[in-house]
Amino acid sequence: MNSRHKTALLTGLSLAVMATPAFAQSAATAPQAADGSPDAAIVVTAQRRVEKVTEVPISITVADAGQLERQQVNTVNDLNRIAPSLEIQSAPGQNTGGGGAIRGIGTQTFSAGAVASVGVVVDQVSQGNANISDLFDVARIEVLKGPQGTLFGLTTSAGVINITTNKPEFGKVSVRVRSELSAAGFAGSKSGNQVVQGVANVPIADNAAIRVAGYANLRQGPDYNLSTGKYDKNETMGGRARLLWEPTDKLTVNVIGDYADTRTTNGGNFFTFVKSLSLGSALAACGITAENGNRNYCTSEQYTDRIKTGGASLQLDYQFAPFTLTSITAYRGTHEQGYGAATNVFRVDTLPVTVHNSYVNRPTDLITQELRISSPANQTVEYTLGGFYSRQIQHRDQEGATVLLFGNAIPSSPVNAYRVSDESIAAFGQMTIHASDKLRLIAGGRYTDDVLSLQMQNDTATAIASTTRLHVGKVSWKGGIQYDIDPRTMAYATVARGFKGGQIATPSDANPYVVLPEIPTSYELGFKTTLLRSWVLDANLFYQKIQNFQAQQCTVNATTTVISCVQTNISGVKSRGAEINLFGKVTHDLSLNTGFIWAKATYPNGYVGTDGTNIGGTQLAYAPEYKFTVSGEYARDLGENLKGFLAADAVWKSLLRYEANSVADTTFAPHWTVGGRIGLRTADDRFTIAVFARNLFDVHEPSLYQSDFPFGGAANIGAIYGPQSFRSVGLSLDGKF
Repeated sequence: MNSRHKTALLTGLSLAVMATPAFAQSAATAPQAADGSPDAAIVVTAQRRVEKVTEVPISITVADAGQLERQQVNTVNDLNRIAPSLEIQSAPGQNTGGGGAIRGIGTQTFSAGAVASVGVVVDQVSQGNANISDLFDVARIEVLKGPQGTLFGLTTSAGVINITTNKPEFGKVSVRVRSELSAAGFAGSKSGNQVVQGVANVPIADNAAIRVAGYANLRQGPDYNLSTGKYDKNETMGGRARLLWEPTDKLTVNVIGDYADTRTTNGGNFFTFVKSLSLGSALAACGITAENGNRNYCTSEQYTDRIKTGGASLQLDYQFAPFTLTSITAYRGTHEQGYGAATNVFRVDTLPVTVHNSYVNRPTDLITQELRISSPANQTVEYTLGGFYSRQIQHRDQEGATVLLFGNAIPSSPVNAYRVSDESIAAFGQMTIHASDKLRLIAGGRYTDDVLSLQMQNDTATAIASTTRLHVGKVSWKGGIQYDIDPRTMAYATVARGFKGGQIATPSDANPYVVLPEIPTSYELGFKTTLLRSWVLDANLFYQKIQNFQAQQCTVNATTTVISCVQTNISGVKSRGAEINLFGKVTHDLSLNTGFIWAKATYPNGYVGTDGTNIGGTQLAYAPEYKFTVSGEYARDLGENLKGFLAADAVWKSLLRYEANSVADTTFAPHWTVGGRIGLRTADDRFTIAVFARNLFDVHEPSLYQSDFPFGGAANIGAIYGPQSFRSVGLSLDGKF
C-alpha cells in the first residue's frame, strides 16, 4: 500500500462547483436563510427544487454560511462537526469519493473503480470520485440521510452531502477577503494553518455577472520530521470563476471553470508509531517515543507529491410554461506527479524494516451529462423526470514495493498497471401527489445501467494482459407518505431501495476479482416542526439492511511486512437507531445547532475479523454508536457601531474502532472535542476580528489505527493523525467591501 497513493486519494480531490439548476423556482436564485431574521425560512434543494426544509420528507441537517464559518469548516473533512450522523475519516484514501459514512454506512477501500456510499453533490451535480477537498464561498450544506438514488443517482446509497455555493449577483460590485491564521507554537497550537479566501462579484451587464473566488490553504504539520526539524507541508491553492447570464426571461446560462494545485511532503498526514513493544530501541535511537498522539518520525528521504485538478461545466435552464428544462454538462480531471525519493512507509531511518513503494501515476477523467424536466410547484401532482450519463476513466501505473527486513531483501509481488472505465446511464423520475390539503404521497424510481471494466496491463505496461468486466442493470426506488399535523409540523414515513455499483479488486498475488454492487433497503419514520419562530426540529427513527455491503480488511503480511487490503461483500450488515437535530436561529442574536444520534451499525452474526475472532453483532469500524454535536453563537450590541460575539462548538463520540477485529489498542475511547471563537464585528457586519481555538483540550483522535505495524499484532500500532487531532489557536479576520 503506497503512501503517495493514500495521500493522493485524500488531498488530490478537486474543488468542482457546478452551476445550479432551475425548477419551479431556480436554485440559482433561491432565497437564502442567512439574512439574520429569526423569521427567515430555511430552504433546501434536497428534492431538486427549492422548498422549506420543514416540507421535505427526508431527514436533513442544514448548515448555512454563518455556521460553516464560525466552526471553521474549510474542507470536506471538517464536515464531521456539523452533523451527528456524518463521519468522514481523513486518512488518505480511506473514503472513496470523499463522502465518508452516514448512520455508520460508508465505503473505505482502495479498490479500483470503487464509488462512495455517500455522494458529494455540488450545486446539484454529482461529483463521483472527482470530488472536492476545500470549501469556500459556500452558501449552505445539507446532509441528507438514507438512500437518495432516485434523484441524485451516483454514489448515494447511504446519503448525500448537498453543497450550494454563492451565485453571482446582478447589479452589485462586491469584494470579500477572509482569513484564519495560526502557527505552530502560538498560544499552544500544535501545528500551523493559514487559510486565505477572496471573492469578487462584478456585474458585466444588466442581465449578467461574474463571481471570481480564490483561496490558499497552507498547513504545516501535524507530522514533524525529527531528521530535518521541519513540519510536513500540505499546501493547496486554487480558484473558481462563475458566469451567470440571463439572455431572456426564459433562459438562464451558468458557466464555471476551476483549478486547484495541491502539494504535500513526505506523505503529508501519514503513519507514525503510537505503540511499539519490539522496536522501541530503534525508535528511541531516532528520538521517537511511541505513544498516543505521537506525530514524530525521522527520515532523510524527501518526497513531494503534487496533484493538479480542474474542470468546467455548462448549465442551461429553459422555462417553457409551465415546465422547466435543465441541461448540465460537466468535466473533471486530476493529474498527479511525484518528485524525490520513494517513500518508506514507516518513515524511520533507524528501523530494521523498510517498505519503499514505487511512484504511481493516477490520472482521472470524469464527464457527466444530465437532462431534467420539472413540473411547477404547488400542483396536485408535482414531478421531476430526467436522464443521466457519466463516464469515469482512471489510469494507474505499475506499483511495486522494495522490502528490507532485518537486512534481508524480501520479494514482493507488484500490482500491474491498469485502466478502469466506469460508464453509467440512467433514467429517473419522482412525483408527489397532493391527495388532500394535508396528505401527500411520494413515489419515485430510477433504472441504472452500469458497466465497470478493468484492463490489466502486463509487466512492461505496454499491452493488455487481461480484462475484467461487470455489467449491472438495477432499479432503485422510493415510496412514502407525509402528513401535515398542523401548519408548523409534518410527519412522514418512507421506504427506499438504493444501489451502489460494484468494484474490481486488484490483489498483488492473485487475479482481479469482482466485488458485487451494494443494495441497501431503508425504512424511515420522522417528523419536523418549527419552534421559537424559526428553530427547526428534525427527528427520525431508521432501519437499514444492506445486501452485499462492500467492506475492506487490511492486514500486514507477516513475511513481507507490506500492508495488504482485501475487498469483499458482507451480507446482513444493519444500521438502525434514532436521531434528533435542531438548527436555525432561536432569536435574532442567538443561533444554535445541535443534534444527537444513536446508530447501531453492526456486522452480521458469526462474522470473523482480521485477527480470527468472532466480531459478529459488534459495531462497524469507523462508526461511533453515539454522537452528539452542538454549535452556537451569541451576539450582543456594544454600542451603536460595534457588536461582540461568542461562539462555541463541541462534538462527543462514543467508543470508535478502526479495524474489523478485537484489538483494543486500535479503538479510541469516548471523548469530547471542543472549540470556539470570541470577537468583534461592526454593526453592518462588514468587518470582523476574532480569536479562535480548535480542539482546545488537545484530544488526539486519530484518522486511522493499524495493528501489526510492521508486525507483532497488537504489540506494534501505527496511527495517522490529521489537523483535527491537535490543538489549534489563531486569529481570524474578515472584510467586506
